[in-house]
Amino acid sequence: MPGLDKNTVLTCLVVSDGRRGIENQALGLAEALNRLCETQIAKHVVTAGRGFKVLPPRLQFILKPAPENYGIMGVPKIAIGCGRQAIAPLLALKKKHGADIFTVYVQDPRINPKHFDLVIAPEHDALSGENVEAMIGSPNRISQNRLRAEVGKFASQLAKLPAPRVAVLIGGTSKSHKLTPDIHKKHMKAICALAEQGMSVMLTTSRRTPDWAVEDYRKITADRKRVWVWDNKGANPYFAFLGASDAVLVTEDSTNMLTEACATGKPVFTLSMAGNAGKFTGLYASLKKRCHVLPFAGLIESDNYEPLCETRRVAKILLERL
Repeated sequence: MPGLDKNTVLTCLVVSDGRRGIENQALGLAEALNRLCETQIAKHVVTAGRGFKVLPPRLQFILKPAPENYGIMGVPKIAIGCGRQAIAPLLALKKKHGADIFTVYVQDPRINPKHFDLVIAPEHDALSGENVEAMIGSPNRISQNRLRAEVGKFASQLAKLPAPRVAVLIGGTSKSHKLTPDIHKKHMKAICALAEQGMSVMLTTSRRTPDWAVEDYRKITADRKRVWVWDNKGANPYFAFLGASDAVLVTEDSTNMLTEACATGKPVFTLSMAGNAGKFTGLYASLKKRCHVLPFAGLIESDNYEPLCETRRVAKILLERL
């Protein structure tokens, strides 16, 4: 596909298992492509029975080798997959359509990267290969236009929260981290301290946040008018929180939320979690060096930095490889 430019129209299929944090990585890369050249984006969610879903991706592909067996029709120029359930469909598409399709896998596939045309993996996974591109964190859907648009959508609610505003992004228990009651108390203390300093707090939780912690966060709003805890009802203000904030606090368990926060160019601080950070220490070191990210110590002041634009960078590399 020589001569790609802004007048080129690409068809791009985004494949995931439908989980927001997984899909947003692949979708973010596709949207970054669209900002470089016109891209027609279609989403496809892979569904599988419980027994089939636990099978290794290569075995899934052997059992259902045709893309139609995954509900995928047509031949997109690019197929971007993220998450374990996207691997077999990408393999099926490549087997059937060969050079007519360019397959991209986001994350470490845990199989030979050569099965794909390009693998985009987090730098802290230490994956290497001729067709592997490493990046700080993961692709995301952050752009200045999106942030401005989302702030506009929630303008009336945000008007009730005078500046300075702090966005607080809470994750939860994962393979490497755990949100314990003791850690949660420290987070609550930090959040209340911000409110007592006269700052407005915009807080959102994730699907991994324990119910007991979510309930505690909601109780904060009963006593404090300058605290907005999203109740998971109606439109999600996540991007509006990032766009309207003067600083961002993020629990250290989430690669996605950390890199999304850094994509804003605003001061970013981590909230500690229990557990063993393991390979995440590499991510923390990269974000500290690139974006001055430090553990939260009570103040929201930090050195300036250029917004983290890793998604745009790898999207440009994808176009070059095409």
